[in-house]
Amino acid sequence: MQLNNILWLPDEIKAILFDMDGVLLDSLGLDLSICGELLKKHLGRSVHLSKEFIRSIFAYHPPEFWRRIFAFIETKHGITAADAVQDAVLAEYNQARNEAVFPVNPGIIEILAACRAQGIKTAVVSNNPTEDVRKIVTQSGIAVYFDLIVGNDLHNLRPKPAPDTYIYAANLLDFPPAQCVVIEDSLLGAEAGSKASCFTIGVATGGAAFSDLEQSDFIRKVYSSFLPNQISLHFGTPTKKKLFTPNDFVSHMVEHIAWRMGCGIDLFWNSNDWPQLGLALGRAIAGFPRRAESGAALGMIDDGSAEVTVTAAVEPDMLIETVEQLDPKWFFGLRCEQLASSAPLLELLRGLAQGLQARLHIRICGVEDPHHAWEGVFRSIGIALSKMFSPEMPLLQTDTTTDKAAPAHGIVVEELSEQAAAVVRTTAESRVRVAVSCGGHWPGVYSFKVGPSIQVSGFGGLLEAMVQEAGFTLAVDFVAERLSSSHVVMEDIGLVLGKTLKELLILRMNRCGVNGAGSSVSTAEDLASQPVSVGVSVEGRKFVKFVPFNKPYSAFRQRFLLGQDVFGGLYSEDLDDFLDGLAGGLDCSIMIHIRENIAPADGWLLLFRHLGKALKEVFQENPCRKGIPPGVKATLC
Repeated sequence: MQLNNILWLPDEIKAILFDMDGVLLDSLGLDLSICGELLKKHLGRSVHLSKEFIRSIFAYHPPEFWRRIFAFIETKHGITAADAVQDAVLAEYNQARNEAVFPVNPGIIEILAACRAQGIKTAVVSNNPTEDVRKIVTQSGIAVYFDLIVGNDLHNLRPKPAPDTYIYAANLLDFPPAQCVVIEDSLLGAEAGSKASCFTIGVATGGAAFSDLEQSDFIRKVYSSFLPNQISLHFGTPTKKKLFTPNDFVSHMVEHIAWRMGCGIDLFWNSNDWPQLGLALGRAIAGFPRRAESGAALGMIDDGSAEVTVTAAVEPDMLIETVEQLDPKWFFGLRCEQLASSAPLLELLRGLAQGLQARLHIRICGVEDPHHAWEGVFRSIGIALSKMFSPEMPLLQTDTTTDKAAPAHGIVVEELSEQAAAVVRTTAESRVRVAVSCGGHWPGVYSFKVGPSIQVSGFGGLLEAMVQEAGFTLAVDFVAERLSSSHVVMEDIGLVLGKTLKELLILRMNRCGVNGAGSSVSTAEDLASQPVSVGVSVEGRKFVKFVPFNKPYSAFRQRFLLGQDVFGGLYSEDLDDFLDGLAGGLDCSIMIHIRENIAPADGWLLLFRHLGKALKEVFQENPCRKGIPPGVKATLC
């Protein structure tokens, strides 16, 4: 049950029992301003009381509130107040409260109106005398909304944190406490609500901070405020984003989904009710026209990666698993930046599946740092959803104008247009020229002038397999000046190819828009059938990682990466250096998932082919992303 898109309640709830100070009314401001004034007036000297101290005792009823203040100044400042002074201060304080017209906290009127409309009973339950409470809420204009007002002076009820006042209010409303919600701003009041067996909600508008409320065992859900929630997405404006949730890391994960979909987002979420956030996000996305029934993706950032399939379903659900080498219980229990564990993210994803009316199948693959792994998950989801919901937009007219760039660090961009680029790099050891055309695939030209001890003759075949899948035409001319190392040949070619692709990508990004990230995975069938999958994300940083699914990395490294001869004498470790050079030149991350044991020759051929598929998706035109670097931080330069 939801009240005006502000507050979510269990369906069985029949009544809400509100604390007054800090929940209904902003009375903290009076305490912060008047306490120091009263002490100066009656003690004849200024005494500093910090905001943190006032908040820490804010929930106590006035006599106990002031008893703690006088005990504090006696301990801290050596000032002892006579009983008459203490009585005078308390009397003047109570008078000021009773005469004040406290502001009603934002969202409270909307919640109370929704309660009346939906037949939910309401009560004020306060740690103040009943008639004082009645007077204060009347002066603030909200007394008319309440069926009952309960203070701490009725029938010898013990004050909070004892549960007496909440149990008493529930009995008067004729509902069991389990069918009542308590809303409190303090740990003291939350303890009372929980011990009364009520569903207890915390709101950080008074005595306690959000983080303190969230850590309390007495509280079921926590709200930052009762401002109304809102969420909207807009294709084609991904840099226009405004996100607030009570947890910055959750906000960042939602941002990844919107960014990879090519959407701007305006999100305000007031609570840690993460399933409801997922539900709202899913419904907002599902409101777009769906152009495919499913989508799949390999998403990654640095050392974290995941594979995701999203499929429209009448009965939505979520399956999340890890590769064989990763212990899921250990991973899901890890701290993740501002989250103590992965539980909020799992709740968010379950809600997302419900809102989308879809089945989410998630496999977490590469993990060195948990926050990168989760970024890989949410990027994958965004990419998969873009394949299901992104609108068909007219492609922009290609500009064939050729640009030339100035030399930089031995690199000269000889040719540059939206369709083709050529880059030359000259060092003391070698000269490398790479030319790429993305207007279609034709057989490439590969020339390697190296010493007789260097075996690279099969390398042209691997490069050709890659660009055939990418839909590019490639020409490579490598001339060794002074060189006796095969790994330098591979790494230098990779570096210059990466630089050529980067120049081409940036130009196309600015003129027509490109995805900027891609993988060899487009469908669930790809995930099931590919022994090797490759993902590429171009966002201004270099990273290469292999993730074997069913064997330790050390065993995979020995069997696949090191000491293997493939394609007429190519060294496997030199091919690894090519990937390293490509990632450096393109300023990209490359993630390779190895799902099953595969012979090195077969595996490397598949790797290059699927690298080509990933590059094809990287370069695919996407007008929603015109002028926008791929990474969330927009670091590509």
